[in-house]
Amino acid sequence: MINLKLVKILSFGGLIPFYVLSIFNFFHKAFIVLDLYSLYSLVILSFLFGSTWLQLIIYEEKKNIKGFIASVVLAPVFLIFIEIFIRFEIKIFIFGLSYFVIFLIDKKFLKNTEYLKIRKNLTLQVILTHLILLISIHTNSF
Repeated sequence: MINLKLVKILSFGGLIPFYVLSIFNFFHKAFIVLDLYSLYSLVILSFLFGSTWLQLIIYEEKKNIKGFIASVVLAPVFLIFIEIFIRFEIKIFIFGLSYFVIFLIDKKFLKNTEYLKIRKNLTLQVILTHLILLISIHTNSF
């Protein structure tokens, strides 16, 4: 990968709000912190699904995966409905699971091992922040 250093800086820079908001919630219980975390997670998930969609379009020339592409395209719409209608704890669990699913899709279709190492690290850390947030909610619940 040509700009691996830039990719690392931008990727890990995007991880900072996850940690700041999830840890901040331990000390300052406010719904705004939870809403910001949830919306930020939704934006990142939508971005990742969009990036995955592009990779699948390129890959589709080799195999017929139209149904798979449709599910990746519709996933952000599904996640928006989850954001609006589902209880917060369940929503955060589904978002964390979605990061893992995106990583598995990327692992299946991407061949760049350097990028996949970065993605694996980021995915584990983002899921960790989701767990930290859930723990902070249940230690001193609203």
